[in-house]
Amino acid sequence: MKSLFAKAFMALLVVVGVSATAQESIITKNELPASAQKFINKYFANSTVDYVKKDKEILSTDYKVRFTNGVELEFDSDGVWTEIDGNKNEIPTGFINKNIVSYVNAKFQQTKIMKIEKGRFGKYEVRLLNGLELEFNSEGQFKRIDD
Repeated sequence: MKSLFAKAFMALLVVVGVSATAQESIITKNELPASAQKFINKYFANSTVDYVKKDKEILSTDYKVRFTNGVELEFDSDGVWTEIDGNKNEIPTGFINKNIVSYVNAKFQQTKIMKIEKGRFGKYEVRLLNGLELEFNSEGQFKRIDD
């Protein structure tokens, strides 16, 4: 029993030590992975970068870009977008699965997409300017309204 407690305590110390090594730092846009830079230049060329944050964990690195208009982009370690949040602003749709864009345009003609997030197993979560949250599968097929 005493040995089990000691092993559990050591495991806890390792976990705490590993999480303590995570580092956030401010970097320049030019220090982003090339694919993230290309994405920004293509879809957000007219936006001014407020800051770029690099979040380095033990097993992964994530990037967050915030523009002066409040729009936020998140990228994985390869520079692939994981979340785009317009923060109550419409976002461009050229990078969004065409099925999702078509569905939103057909069913919600009076509103626009303000946020999209890639979930597990290719799932997409989309928030519209009217407050509705929609869920789509990896092929961009509508699944449900998320309450």
